Amino acid sequence: MNYHWQPYSTICQVCKFQYNFVGKYESFNEDFSRFLKHFNITNWNIEKRNGPSGLQKWDYQKYYTTLSDDLICQLIRLYNDDFRLFKYKVHDYIVNRTSLFQNCYFLKTS
Repeated sequence: MNYHWQPYSTICQVCKFQYNFVGKYESFNEDFSRFLKHFNITNWNIEKRNGPSGLQKWDYQKYYTTLSDDLICQLIRLYNDDFRLFKYKVHDYIVNRTSLFQNCYFLKTS
């Protein structure tokens, strides 16, 4: 698998290390400010980095409607640990497929 698409849960080896801090790119300013405050760093200039792609949640929802149920299930399985660890909710991005979420782990995927 291309490194850019690997789940962070495998890249960061979350079971091997005990992390004290986890930041998210979409909340970079708040997370990094908290990090700097924790280490008493006051002379660091933070540039605004929120909204890296300019896409909104609605844009992602629209893209996911074009995917088959089988592919959605594969994605849910692949990134399930990332969603759990980073407190994302699949149904925020993939809408109107509630029954799919309930049955996804039972569907056969290639």
